[in-house]
Amino acid sequence: MNESEQHQFNTSAASENTEESCASGRDNKDYEIRQGESSVNAVKGKSNNKKRRGKKKKRVPVWLSWGLTILVLSFFLSVLFSFLTEIAVNDSPVYICITVLAVLLILNIGCDIIANAVVSCDVDGFNAMASRKIRGARRAVTFCKHAEKIASIFSDVIGDICGIVSGSAGAVLAAYFGFAEGSIEGIAASILVSAVIGALTVGGKAFGKPISIKYNSKIAFAFAKFTTFFVKEK
Repeated sequence: MNESEQHQFNTSAASENTEESCASGRDNKDYEIRQGESSVNAVKGKSNNKKRRGKKKKRVPVWLSWGLTILVLSFFLSVLFSFLTEIAVNDSPVYICITVLAVLLILNIGCDIIANAVVSCDVDGFNAMASRKIRGARRAVTFCKHAEKIASIFSDVIGDICGIVSGSAGAVLAAYFGFAEGSIEGIAASILVSAVIGALTVGGKAFGKPISIKYNSKIAFAFAKFTTFFVKEK
């Protein structure tokens, strides 16, 4: 190879190296640009996630919404029970007053039994029954999954309201004894009636609690099946 050919070969090799270096430089710049865009998108994604988390934190807590629901429900049920009791008891014979008191006591004790049964029963048996499409089984599963809410409504809301209203009905019953208001006999009669109502309520719940725990599944299933006559299962 002579000197001219050698010179041309060196020149072509140098130009190829220059083109390769330029191409690699462009590739590096493109890679840096892509890396920068990805980092910017990552920062935007983090900021969006923070905004979403901030929005989630602003939601009303479950305990607060449930407490407000129970508050409103208790108010309306108290008004309803008190109104019905006043209508039934006022200016009525004594046996009507005793009947209303008996209904309130049975309702109070029965709701407490249902609440204890739902809280203590196992949901696995109801799941097996629901797979066989037995009526009331799916409703029983729903009750067991929300056992705390069921217990709060039946034991706390309805039970306490029945206790308060039965106390008011007991005061009306004490007036049937004919004692003068404020006299010793009238005060003693009112205390006696209140004591009898309280003893029957607490004693009935004491008798019903072992039964509700022993036959918890049967009681919960029977109640769930009973509700399907009014609201169909989904």
